[in-house]
Amino acid sequence: MKKIAKYILVAIAPALLLSSCIKETTPMNGAATESQVMNSPLALQALVAAIPTAMNLPATYNSSMHCDFGYPAIRMITDAMLEEKIVVGDNTGYDWFGAWATGRSQGNSYAYAQYFWYFYYKWIKNTNDMIRMINDMEVANGGLTDEQKAYLGIAYTYRSLYYLDLVRFYEFKPNNYTSRPEVEGLSCVLALETESMEAARENGRAKVEDVYAQIFADLAKAEELLAGYKRTSIAMPDLSVVYGLYAKAYLEYGEKDNSAFAKAAEYARKAVATGGYTPLTQTQWEDPTNGFNNHASNNSWMWALTTSSENIGNLHNFFAHSAQEAEYGYTPLSMPAVLSSFFDRVSDADFRKHSWIDPKREYAYKSCYPNAEEYIASLRDYVSIKFRPGGGDYSDYAVGNCGEVNMMRMEEMLFIEAEAEGRANLENGKALLKAIMDKRILDGSYVCAATDFKTFQEELIFQKRVEFWGEGVCMFDCKRANIGMTRGYEGTNAPATYCLNTEGRSPFWNIVITRQETNNNLAIPETQNNPDPTGTVDLWIAPAE
Repeated sequence: MKKIAKYILVAIAPALLLSSCIKETTPMNGAATESQVMNSPLALQALVAAIPTAMNLPATYNSSMHCDFGYPAIRMITDAMLEEKIVVGDNTGYDWFGAWATGRSQGNSYAYAQYFWYFYYKWIKNTNDMIRMINDMEVANGGLTDEQKAYLGIAYTYRSLYYLDLVRFYEFKPNNYTSRPEVEGLSCVLALETESMEAARENGRAKVEDVYAQIFADLAKAEELLAGYKRTSIAMPDLSVVYGLYAKAYLEYGEKDNSAFAKAAEYARKAVATGGYTPLTQTQWEDPTNGFNNHASNNSWMWALTTSSENIGNLHNFFAHSAQEAEYGYTPLSMPAVLSSFFDRVSDADFRKHSWIDPKREYAYKSCYPNAEEYIASLRDYVSIKFRPGGGDYSDYAVGNCGEVNMMRMEEMLFIEAEAEGRANLENGKALLKAIMDKRILDGSYVCAATDFKTFQEELIFQKRVEFWGEGVCMFDCKRANIGMTRGYEGTNAPATYCLNTEGRSPFWNIVITRQETNNNLAIPETQNNPDPTGTVDLWIAPAE
């Protein structure tokens, strides 16, 4: 068995306990040599396009883990970890994200922990290969063409996204359930294009500040290289996306450097202005054909992953697990739903509440089914219909699963600006939050009654969770703001095994580094790993009748 490192890919076994062999993968899998790519603009273009394409791929093509479909699955995992995302089907075994929802088997020897490390470092390797290759072109040719500069900027942008996710996954945040003081302030491993295989195998966890320094350095390069770039695909980041990543990173980094909050607000405004984006309307939100599956149907989406019928399956796919109307996926069985207490807190005047089936059925819900009223009546209370099958096709997976998966939309920038501004001036933050909510509660009745920042932040993040339910955005916010969860209470609609209540942040949000890495990377002994949170939160048990 060879040592595992950032440049080694691990096949995820069907069984929970990992025992698969390790194999090395070359950047282009034998398809082309670096010299061939350097002399072929089309080959280089194909490699750049392959960066987002790889993010849709499973770990192994014969994987029996139906939650194994790359970045969209990661986004679903983070949402499963939140209070508000549950299932209400008769058999929770159909919920492929149930282990993360219930905090089951989160230790370093299980596939559930390995997903994060495996996928992100594979994707980082792709960007590192691209960066190194184009840098070699610059040396060989004495400069770069505008096209090559854009490709380099795209690679830096994607790498900054990966590290921003990783630093937030692996930074150990104090909580009431697990403790390991020696890892506080540490995060993921930094693997760059200049690193050798030997160095990668002895590369320890970087300090959180150092990872952010790399993120900001990558974004600075991307900002310069993408100036004037006009993208032809929503999967290719442009300058507005770079500014959006700046905003997200500075908001998080503000916890360590208070001056970063002003930069978060500044870049959030620049992201929206640069792209000329506008918020989703009620009609777009509830569109039974294009709702949350097609960037071209709105002016809100900033960045998304695309799919095609050529590489789509019926189960290893975002919409097979999120589009309730799809006949071919898991959703008719698992029935993704919202927690009833969370639903009850949403204003009845808020059109986002139509993302879930109200037990009172007082709203005329839209559906891609011909007889919408009859179909809606057949659904269980609180089930989500936010995500529609691609093209509204509920019967043919080759069409319905081809929807796009959002990675960034402009409403996130508005929430970032409001929270960041609220740090310095609470009333300014409240005014910005009201401006957001006036686009959602159309009668203008929204009022934020917070009199201190902590209460304001909790209300803002709640509204952000309503906005981005199912999109994989807000686990990082809850982890950052130390917001707990309450799924167990009298009258809950959560399955018994999902009824976890935490005081403050969940210990499961501190992701554990996979065993293959701690066994083989000499610089990360098990004592430098985040503690296993499995079993640290007791289930809430309903009182006996």
